[in-house]
Amino acid sequence: MAAVQIADIYNPLTFSRREQQAQIELNKFIMSGVMSQDPSIAAQIAQGGNIGEITNFAPLGTPEPNYSNDVSLDVSVANKVSSNKMTFRLAAQNQSWTTMDLARELAFDDPVGAITGRVGEYWATTNERRLIRSTLGILADNVANDTGDMLKSVATDAAGAVTDAERISADIVLDAKQTMGDHASKLQAIAMHSVIFTRLQKQNLIVFIPNARGEVNIPTYLGYTVIMDDSMPAVAGANRITYTCVLFGAGAVASANGRVENPSANDRDEKAGNGGGEETLHSRRSDLIHPLGFSFTSSSVAGQSATLAELEAAANWDRVWDRKNVPLAFLQVND
Repeated sequence: MAAVQIADIYNPLTFSRREQQAQIELNKFIMSGVMSQDPSIAAQIAQGGNIGEITNFAPLGTPEPNYSNDVSLDVSVANKVSSNKMTFRLAAQNQSWTTMDLARELAFDDPVGAITGRVGEYWATTNERRLIRSTLGILADNVANDTGDMLKSVATDAAGAVTDAERISADIVLDAKQTMGDHASKLQAIAMHSVIFTRLQKQNLIVFIPNARGEVNIPTYLGYTVIMDDSMPAVAGANRITYTCVLFGAGAVASANGRVENPSANDRDEKAGNGGGEETLHSRRSDLIHPLGFSFTSSSVAGQSATLAELEAAANWDRVWDRKNVPLAFLQVND
């Protein structure tokens, strides 16, 4: 069979559109409803630049009301309707692949779909990792600056066998949920490492329910949609591993795509391979992934875009919403 070269099937508009579709379909946080596109932010970043602000009105609160009387000199004093803002930062990202990685000897009915599916999977995985690292930065900030009021931890680094009290359980998940108080009903999904998922499976605690179209069985635990991802932290101590799980509300993370002049490109280097030639596909993106309720301060960002390590730094995050209005909660276990 003759080799299929990228140049034979490459169309910039088709590639960019289908790669984006694949990225959306393969991103577990998007499919679970945790991360959603925000049109207002998309409109803002379409104007250019990589740093912006999201503004919103603060809740009215529940102060005791005034009590009416018949004294004309008694006048009510209006409460203020305050606002706050969240600062965000886009990530300008790119990656390239040679023909041998993507298109050599393709035997697919749809080579365009085969290639864009692989590129889409790469970006889905990359952006899932950026989301997870952002939540870890938020957790670090929460522990350092907000008394850890979003975290319930039973993990230790003690020597000896892990006890049931230090493992994932309904109690620890519900305790983490309770950090949101009477707003806990906003939480709908839980992200966990595959080790934690497998422990729950062994206990027959994972329930699979069909999606709306009956095409896919979705894993759930305690009614929460389960997102299994080995990018979730598993930090080895001297004696034990600490696993961090995150509870999310619907739309807890805003996303948008910034402007990219050339989202994809294809080029050949005829001199490469001692004259045999090499073909390369380039993919470029500008992504905003921003957990709502927080400002990204950029206090320790060295370049134009935050790296994974910089997303995880406590210094780069600051909570600007009241705890109960932030649909995130964390739990840490040993197994």
